[in-house]
Amino acid sequence: MKKWKLLKTKDVSPSSYFPIEKRTYQRPDGVIINDFFVDRLADPVHVLAVTRQKKIVMIKMYKQGTDELMIQFPAGRFETKKHTNYKQVAVFELEEEAGIRVLPDQLTFVGKVAEGSTKSTATAYAYFAKDVEFNSKQKLDDNEEIEVLLFTPAEIDQMITDGKIWDATAISIWQLAKLKEII
Repeated sequence: MKKWKLLKTKDVSPSSYFPIEKRTYQRPDGVIINDFFVDRLADPVHVLAVTRQKKIVMIKMYKQGTDELMIQFPAGRFETKKHTNYKQVAVFELEEEAGIRVLPDQLTFVGKVAEGSTKSTATAYAYFAKDVEFNSKQKLDDNEEIEVLLFTPAEIDQMITDGKIWDATAISIWQLAKLKEII
């Protein structure tokens, strides 16, 4: 098995908020695929934060893609005009969405997850913060309405099992943290 060879890209983005490339590939057998489309959304950063009372911080907000209220970890995308590294995104988003201020050295890298490996270049990066406190206030964007939720690990497991938490990235990060015995 070999990788496909990327021959050409063309920006066909409908807007600056949704970057899309049309790609031309050559498969290992020589066949040319000239109409493959990939989103080029910026990498998201998620924060799995645990309070001193051992509660996991999650958020609930409306997600346009699913047209549903979803439960996930505080998260945001890397913006080159605002951020210089992924930890900085994690610090910023945790305060913005949950009202929790942490320092970069309080964050531990959990791992990364491909968001949509066939049609997206985005890789989700996850960080862990322990013993967090609600020591700030939410600083939501104009189009954000976020409810902060606290759960025990057992409650999260049950909510995943019951389909109440069904965000693929949140589930992946949760399982990765458990496998690494972070939680």
